[in-house]
Amino acid sequence: MSHSSSHQLTEFFSVVNAAADEETAVAAAVERAAEMVEAEVAAVVLADQVRGAWGFGTEVPSAGLLRADKRLGVPALGALHTCYTALGEDKKHGALMVGRLSAEFSPEERHVLQGMAQVLGLALRGIRVLSDERNLRADSERVAQVARTKQMLVETLLTIQRTISNRRPLPEILDAVTSGAAALLGADSVALMLAEEGRARRLTVASTAGTPEASTHDGDAREAMAGGQVVIRPLARDAVIAAPVQVTGEMTGSLVARLPGPVERHAEHREQLAAFAQQVSVALTDARTAEAAHEAHHDPVTGLPNRGLFLKIFNRVLASRDVATDPTSVLFVDLDRFKAVNDSLGHEAGDQLLAAVAGRIRGCVRASDTTARLGGDEFAVLLHDSPMDAATGVAERIVQAVKDPFRLAGRDIFIGASVGVAISRETAEHSDVLLNNADVAMYRAKKEGPGKVIVYEPYMHTEALNYLSLRGDLQKALDAGEFALQYQPLIRLATGEVTGVEALIRWHSPGRGLVSPVDFIPIAEESGLIVEIGQWVLETAAAQVATWRRTFPDLTLNVNVSGLQLVNPRFADDVMRALALAGLPSSAVTLELTESVLMSEPDLARSSLAALRTLGVQLSIDDFGTGYSSLAYLRELPVDELKIDRAFIARAELTAEDLALVRTIVQLGQILGLRVVAEGIENAAQLEALRSLSCACGQGYHLCRPADAADLPPFLERASLRHPNASLMA
Repeated sequence: MSHSSSHQLTEFFSVVNAAADEETAVAAAVERAAEMVEAEVAAVVLADQVRGAWGFGTEVPSAGLLRADKRLGVPALGALHTCYTALGEDKKHGALMVGRLSAEFSPEERHVLQGMAQVLGLALRGIRVLSDERNLRADSERVAQVARTKQMLVETLLTIQRTISNRRPLPEILDAVTSGAAALLGADSVALMLAEEGRARRLTVASTAGTPEASTHDGDAREAMAGGQVVIRPLARDAVIAAPVQVTGEMTGSLVARLPGPVERHAEHREQLAAFAQQVSVALTDARTAEAAHEAHHDPVTGLPNRGLFLKIFNRVLASRDVATDPTSVLFVDLDRFKAVNDSLGHEAGDQLLAAVAGRIRGCVRASDTTARLGGDEFAVLLHDSPMDAATGVAERIVQAVKDPFRLAGRDIFIGASVGVAISRETAEHSDVLLNNADVAMYRAKKEGPGKVIVYEPYMHTEALNYLSLRGDLQKALDAGEFALQYQPLIRLATGEVTGVEALIRWHSPGRGLVSPVDFIPIAEESGLIVEIGQWVLETAAAQVATWRRTFPDLTLNVNVSGLQLVNPRFADDVMRALALAGLPSSAVTLELTESVLMSEPDLARSSLAALRTLGVQLSIDDFGTGYSSLAYLRELPVDELKIDRAFIARAELTAEDLALVRTIVQLGQILGLRVVAEGIENAAQLEALRSLSCACGQGYHLCRPADAADLPPFLERASLRHPNASLMA
C-alpha cells in the first residue's frame, strides 16, 4: 500500500463515521472509494436495493449491480471490471461495489476496499442502532453507550491508521492493534498470531495485550484462517473470538480475543474484532510494500543504495547545484584480490567481507555524502561540495582503510582498493557520464598497481576503449587457439647441463600481432581468465615435457602460477589432473610464484602450498628479492627454489654492491637447502660472476633464448654432450 493510499484510507474513516445518516454515509463512501482506486463508477447494495450510485449518469444498471456481475455493462462507458466487497461477514449485509475500465483490481486494492467496506458496514449499523433507539425512545443510557463505543472504535481505528500512514515500526503498529482491541472489547487478552514460512506454517505470537494465553487458542486461530471468517466459541465462563488476517489474498494469521462472560454478550464484538484484524492486514500489506521498495533500491549484502538509486541521487544533486560554488566529485572504488578470497573462503565469507568494506568506506566520508555498492566488488561514493583536493584526500583514506587486515573465518585477510576520481566541470553533465569517467580512472589506477588513486583526464577515455578491446580479444583468444608456448632452458652453471625448461606463454593475435605478456597477463588476472589460461599452459607444457623426457629422462618443467590460481580451492586437483593426463611425474614439475602473491594472502598461500606439496610437486619463489617477505616467513614456506630477480644482475659489469646482494641470496638459499636460479643472464661477465658466487643454475639470452617446442630438442641434444668448459651459447 502506498503512502498516499494510507492517508486516503484515514480520511475515509473520518468522513464516513462523521455522517449523521445512512444516505450521507453511503454517498461519501462511494465517492471516496471510487477516488481511492481511480474507478469510473461506485455504488452500495443494501437489502436488494442500489444505494448511492455514483458515476453512472441517468441510467443505473440495477439488475447487473444486484447480480454482482464481474463484468458490468454501463451505457456510455462500456464493460467495466468490478469489485464487490461485503459490508459484513458476507454479502447479505450489503456490499460496496466499484468498477473501472482500465484494469482489474490488484490484491492490494481489494484489501483497501475491504477495509472501507467494513468501516462503512460498522458506520451504517451504528447509525441504524442510534436511529432505532431514538425512534423507540429506548433506554437513553444504551444509546449513549452505543455512541461512546462507536466513537471509541472510530478513534482507535483512526489512531492505528495514522501509525500505519506515518510509517511507524511494524511492532509498534501491531501492539497498537492488540491493546486497542483489548480496551474496546473489554477483553482479558488479545493476541495476534501469525503463520511462519515453511510447510508446517507454525503459528507464533507477534503481539499480545492482557494475560498471555494466546498459545491455548491455536486451534481457534487456525479455524478462522481455514474458513476465512470470524469464529466465536464459548468456554466455561468466557468466550473466544478469532478473526482471520490476510495479506494479498493469503491467510497469514488470526487476531484472537478472550472475553469474560457468555457468548451472547459478545455478538457485536465479532465485527469489531474483524475491523481490528483488517487493520493488521493493512499494516502487513503496507510493510511488505515498503520492504519491497527498499529492496528494489538497496543492496541486500551491504544495505547501501544500489546503482539505480545512486544514479537518481546523483542526478538530483547535479540538477540542484551551482557549478561555480558546488563542485561535485564521484569516486569509483574497486577491490583488489577480492575474487581470490571469495573463491577460496566461499560466498558467505565474501559477503561478510563486502559488508565490512562498506562500513569502512562509510567511515571515511561525511554523513551528507552517498555511498553505494554498484555490484560485485565495486563501490561508488558521491561527495557533495568537494573539489579535487578534497576528493583525492577521501580516496586516499579509503585506500588506507581497506588496506588494513579484515578478520574473517578466524584469520586475517588482506585486500586492497584502487580508486578512480571524476570531478564535475560542466553544468550539463550527467551522472552516468561522470560515473563512467571515474570507472575509466579506476582502470588506469589498477593498471599502475594496487592501492592507487587516479583522477580522470579526457585522454584516458581512448586508453580505456583500447583496454576494453584488448580484454574482449583476450576472452576469445583461448577458444580460437591463439596462444602458444615457448620454452627457455634452466642451465646448471657449473657444467652447462640443461636441468629443465620454463614454459612461457605467447599470444599471437590476428589483429594485434604478438602481444606482450606484460600487457595481457594483468588483464587476464583481473577478469579471472588467468585460471583457465594457466590450466591450459600447465596441461600443454606437461604433455610436451613428458614427450621430451623419453629422450631426456631427467628434464623438469617450471610453470608460472598466478595468485588467483593459488587460492583457488580446486587448484591442487587441477594440477593433479594435468599431470595425470600428460603422464608426467609430479617430482618433475616446479610451480613458480612471486613474493607478492605469497605475501598478499599468507594464510591462504601456506594452506594451498601444503596441499600442492602433498602431490609431490616442487615450489619456487620467482623474482626473489624484489618483494617483502621476511626470513622467518620464508623459512616456514614449503618451497624448494629461489629465482634471483634479473634486476640484481642487470648491469653489464656487476658492481661490488651487486655481487654482495647476489652472494647474500645464494648463501641464504644454501642455508635453507634451496636451489638458487639466476634470471636474466645476458653476457659472459655476468655468467662468470655467478659461477664464482656458486650460484647453481641460471637462465638468460646468453645461455639460450626462449624457443618454440619444435626448435628446442637440438639444443637439448647439444647441451647433453657439451663439455663443462664449453661455451653455452646456442
